[in-house]
Amino acid sequence: MINIIDTFKDYKGFMEENLNKEPKEKMELWEKFYNSNFPEMGRKCKEDYESEGYNWKKMGLTMVFNRSEEDFPNMIEGYKNLLKTFNGIEEKVKAIFHIEMDINIVLYRGLLNSAGWVDEYEGKRAMLFGVDKIAKLGWQQEEKIDALVCHELCHVVHFQIRGESKLPKQVDQSKYNEGIWNIYEEGFAQYFQQVLGESIVDSRGEQWSIDCEELEKELKLKYVEALKDKEKGTRDFYGDWFKVLGISDVGYFLGAKLIGELSKRYVIEDIAAMDFVNIEKEVLRFLEA
Repeated sequence: MINIIDTFKDYKGFMEENLNKEPKEKMELWEKFYNSNFPEMGRKCKEDYESEGYNWKKMGLTMVFNRSEEDFPNMIEGYKNLLKTFNGIEEKVKAIFHIEMDINIVLYRGLLNSAGWVDEYEGKRAMLFGVDKIAKLGWQQEEKIDALVCHELCHVVHFQIRGESKLPKQVDQSKYNEGIWNIYEEGFAQYFQQVLGESIVDSRGEQWSIDCEELEKELKLKYVEALKDKEKGTRDFYGDWFKVLGISDVGYFLGAKLIGELSKRYVIEDIAAMDFVNIEKEVLRFLEA
């Protein structure tokens, strides 16, 4: 069963009334709203920055609440398209992957944390969709929302089949192993979102795919180099803040290519449940091809 927790429904009117206020006041109002109504969501947004060594209030003032008025129309469009995309998605997952899901879907206005991510909320696995980040990235159109939702759903499917959502505990939590896991995990969602979704264009746009295709060989070499980096590892391959060869999010592209190759030799369930030794072997084979 899919349960939608819509924190933005109440926040959007409150936000619209205060769009003309200064960033500091808007940030304080945001914190008050989430502390009072959805404290777990507010805490997640703050901890997302603090865990990486950033001051969330500084980020909020300089990067988030100074653009609220500019992004508000796109937030509303993205929000409406999210609700539209959820219609019938549970049946589609059942038809393609043959599993029943029991998850929360949370719609929120955050601190530009992420357009979509999978975590837990109220003690249950959850997909979290940040309408603010969706607006900032320009992903508010229906076809881009469809791709985003399908990507996160494929993470949920993967974790449910696999029985775990992170690098296995028995595996050394090194930057190298994280890099091996990330290309596999994100690749699974990136590849199978195309099977689940109606949109054939990635949320990042057609040009992103073209640029990645042209530099695929060089990107593979860069990924192998990054696996050896004990400080930041493959961090730059994931997230719109970072770029490799002038392109952001290239780890998702490489991951989809990896899973596409594996799907020629394995069924979905075997890819999803693959043990880490074989994941590493397949990743290195793909990168060095």
